[in-house]
Amino acid sequence: KDKNLNEADVDVVAGLKPSDSLFKDYGTLNSQILKDHAAVEAAFTAHMHRAVDHKKVKRDKREDVIHFTFSASGTGKKHERYWTAKEFARLDGATEGDRVVFPFLLDANAKKRTEGRFLMDAIEGTEFKGVGDKAALQAVVEEKAKQLKKKVPEKQVEIFVVHQNIIRYMFMRLMQFDTTAWLNFGGGNCTMTQLRIKRTGDVSCDFFGDHGSMMPVSHYTFNKSPDV
Repeated sequence: KDKNLNEADVDVVAGLKPSDSLFKDYGTLNSQILKDHAAVEAAFTAHMHRAVDHKKVKRDKREDVIHFTFSASGTGKKHERYWTAKEFARLDGATEGDRVVFPFLLDANAKKRTEGRFLMDAIEGTEFKGVGDKAALQAVVEEKAKQLKKKVPEKQVEIFVVHQNIIRYMFMRLMQFDTTAWLNFGGGNCTMTQLRIKRTGDVSCDFFGDHGSMMPVSHYTFNKSPDV
């Protein structure tokens, strides 16, 4: 259980007047809000993210890279790399007999160059020792890149049973709304909110505070306002 998802005074509430009953707690910034806001922000950072963040995941675990195996001419030392098709295209290859020889390799992050004489051994475990043309190799790589794009990504589903203050705040943050308006959203006990974070990082809200009930709002909300 994440203690940062406990009930909290998540933020100040814009627009409250001194005469409002909630002004004392939420009308101005106070120590409780500062403490709780830091906690809920920590929870947001920990849980609200794309299923796969390519900026953080290790190269060999990424779904947009291709596995290449090279060997150093003379020593036979193996060099394994996980690059995208565009990164592989940055290599210069020359034909020598039935092999493609590369005068340098990029490092594991495809940034720094290592000079030498390197031979292509395999792509995704398939040997390519008989392919003596860089253009032919690039065509193979481009085709494999297309296949990677066609893969349907796995879904990651997380279910949180938390206080409505947390739900409202997370909703505002994910939708990039002003979080000081969080109290303007109702919601109630035993309701459901569903948000989807897409591969691109875009967020969609499928429903907010849905209860699937025919009862009037006054029967399930914790809001005691006479307007309900």
